[in-house]
Amino acid sequence: FTHHHLLLDGWSTARVVQELFALYAADGATGGLPEVRPYRDYLSWAAAQDTDADERAWREALAGLDGPTVIAPALDGQPQAEPASQEVELAPDRAAALVAAARKLDVTVPVVVQTLWSLVLADLTGRQDIVSGTTVSGRPAELAGAASMVGLFINTLPVRVRVRHEETLAELVRRTADEQAALLAHHHVA
Repeated sequence: FTHHHLLLDGWSTARVVQELFALYAADGATGGLPEVRPYRDYLSWAAAQDTDADERAWREALAGLDGPTVIAPALDGQPQAEPASQEVELAPDRAAALVAAARKLDVTVPVVVQTLWSLVLADLTGRQDIVSGTTVSGRPAELAGAASMVGLFINTLPVRVRVRHEETLAELVRRTADEQAALLAHHHVA
């Protein structure tokens, strides 16, 4: 089963595959499938959002940012190298420590990881105002049935972290969590 991400996100793909297996097991009878709220309801919800408030929120969140966080400058006229990737496995004890730290700070593990990644980028670039990207589910909690809808909901959003040396790591993580939480209502903006 393949498709383009313009049609379905990963969450939806799992839902479609579950339904296909259920149909197969029921010899094609659709009576056992749960009722799913249509994607058009999400589109209506998104169209009804306050776009001015959304724009203000993102402009405020990114105000004063003087550009992207660039690790290395582009090479003009040089052939582009093939992209490379590095996979690092986190040892179970380190993963447990990460989860424990997130619990202790009352934040999510992704916020801790994003903050730590921003510190790495700050060290590599010499900048204190870091912006990177993260992918969000885009499924609004206030839209009943959004978790079971099928369609494209994901969005890639900027994560801005301003490193302040007078802050402890715990303070930086909590502030990052607070700043990201303030933008939750605006995750649908493309």
